Amino acid sequence: MGAIESIFRQAHNPVAVLTAQGRVFNLSASAINTTTLGTTTLANTTPTWLLDVPTGITCFPISSSLQQAGTVAGGAITVIMETDNADRYTSGGTALTVLNARTDGGALPSSGGVSPAMYSRISTAITATNAYGNQIWSVIVGQDISPAEGVPNELVWTPPAGAPEFLVGPAAWLIYTNAASTGPTWLFSFKIAAFLTTDL
Repeated sequence: MGAIESIFRQAHNPVAVLTAQGRVFNLSASAINTTTLGTTTLANTTPTWLLDVPTGITCFPISSSLQQAGTVAGGAITVIMETDNADRYTSGGTALTVLNARTDGGALPSSGGVSPAMYSRISTAITATNAYGNQIWSVIVGQDISPAEGVPNELVWTPPAGAPEFLVGPAAWLIYTNAASTGPTWLFSFKIAAFLTTDL
């Protein structure tokens, strides 16, 4: 039994244990006010965000938080989340800034000198391989941001309790967002766990 499997079998809160071990990471833009833009049409080759997991590394997404910001989208917003057991990253995008959730912890693990990386459409479009994995979550929301106090403007995804998506590299986590005529603009943050596959 590997170290990660042991944690999930024995710990009441496996993510807390992994965080204490320095295996959990926050990913976001390089500045707090940096936004990214979704698309006006849905295509499997143009995700808004893409996590690229190399061979020898395993990741699992812990959370995704999206908030519409800036220019309001031109229509209802579709958000689709997908995982795949293949390397889907081709080119483009802006690599997100990574900080260990244990602030004195180390960098993302690497295998053969390659670490996982997450990309966003901050300055350039991401090009993904023309393929399909598995849709694991989707939502359609109205584009209007209500001025009413207390109305949430946040789309939060977390995996079902006890059932994370183990992305054993090569693998990918892709999030697509689109709206007609004007793509949605987002503030965003993500949290993942990452470790060597040999620890699984």
